[in-house]
Amino acid sequence: MHCNTAAQRYCFAITSPVIPELFRLNYCSFRTQPPVRLLSVRYVKTVETRKSSRQTDDPKDSRLMVLSRVMLWGLITCAVIVSLCLVQYGIYRLFFSTNPHFTIDKIEIEIATGIVSESYVRQHLELIEGKDNLYDREPAELRQMLLDIPLIHEADVRLIVPGTLRLTIYGRTPAAHLLNRKGRMIDDDGVVIFAPAGTLLPPLPLITGIPNLDSHATGEQIKETGVLAALEFLKLKRGSAKGNWLNVDLIQLQKGQLRIYLHKHADAFIEEGATIIMAQKDLPASFKKLFYILDQQIAAAEPISEINLTYDRVPVKQ
Repeated sequence: MHCNTAAQRYCFAITSPVIPELFRLNYCSFRTQPPVRLLSVRYVKTVETRKSSRQTDDPKDSRLMVLSRVMLWGLITCAVIVSLCLVQYGIYRLFFSTNPHFTIDKIEIEIATGIVSESYVRQHLELIEGKDNLYDREPAELRQMLLDIPLIHEADVRLIVPGTLRLTIYGRTPAAHLLNRKGRMIDDDGVVIFAPAGTLLPPLPLITGIPNLDSHATGEQIKETGVLAALEFLKLKRGSAKGNWLNVDLIQLQKGQLRIYLHKHADAFIEEGATIIMAQKDLPASFKKLFYILDQQIAAAEPISEINLTYDRVPVKQ
């Protein structure tokens, strides 16, 4: 554009076809001056297209980065936990297990049930009064050590500070002898136990006819059907008000049956060596039938040498 205005007059021409792509500025000075060429200024907006170093188009790389962060935090967490455990152990050792204030000065042992003796427990406990620390072993560890003794069924362990260890022992109570009366016995749960040397053995019935008896070690539970039936019979006998009539000498296991040999009982008219034969199944019903027959025989004052409960009509030998 050409300007024909007065001197010292300015003329501006601004054209902007596409804003903000192009701006034009025309400037005219004096009339006598030659026209000035148009100045063209182009503004181009640039966009940052370079991705951040943390961004990636590969999903595998993203998963690896997440996995590495998880592993790193996992290692840090494990390190913190291990450090805390070591600190706790150090404090425990410093203030408890190595502290002479907690040296064991007395071990109190109470035998609540069973044939196990106090000396036998002390021998297997492996703790020395005046030497070992009360916190050398956890109560749970001491309890498990006691339960590993076949003669012990349950145990209660208590630590009484500063130096007393109190043990309550619930030993296994034998229910019958096995094979012979030389120390090997069985309790109500079917666990094989062996009496320590010098133990006064109680007068218990003998169970014979157990298959593969030698294969059962001390502390092992026998689950043979006949053995469990014999133990159930002895439990029913102890729980009955008239159970003292049955002075059992021997229980012989036969195929599906129990053959029970009795000592003499004058008040019940039971002769020496009298025999009771019953099935191994449904013992409570057979036991009820047995005492019904005994009541009848006692009322008739008739001696008894054999009662066979395997029949519907029970034969009684006199």
